[in-house]
Amino acid sequence: MTLPALGDRDRPNQVPWPPIIDVVVLGAAWLLEQIAPLSMMTTSFPIRAAGWLATIAGLAIAIAGLGYFRSIGTAPNPTGRASDLATGGIYGWTRNPMYLGTIIAFFGLAFALSSAWLLILTILMPLALRKLAIEPEEAYLGRRFGAGYAAYCKRVRRWL
Repeated sequence: MTLPALGDRDRPNQVPWPPIIDVVVLGAAWLLEQIAPLSMMTTSFPIRAAGWLATIAGLAIAIAGLGYFRSIGTAPNPTGRASDLATGGIYGWTRNPMYLGTIIAFFGLAFALSSAWLLILTILMPLALRKLAIEPEEAYLGRRFGAGYAAYCKRVRRWL
């Protein structure tokens, strides 16, 4: 596939929002738990164990996304230029496996640790990711890969 010539400054984003959002959510949840603890309704073993399983599953999804990026030689850096369009592997199921996996992992961690604040903040993560990371990335990928990216978006959902 011949890629259009784009300026060196054309990138999906200038700020690496996804890891910043991750750190802010985890840090804010921890801080809020210290300042104003909220009790979750249940801390039973089955709920906590399910939380750990969801955390592991979410991490596996995110790692599968990273692995596929590496297998096609494109950078997972959210500010880096894409060298190829990821459409196979886990990207055949979801356009954002790294973000989806992180959200699932954080939901699981909220239950595993019985953290109401982490649960609340994780609910807000998709909104922040969509506005700050996904929309600029999708615009960039549309410029970079044109009709190939448009066809991929019709075939594969953003989240699931």
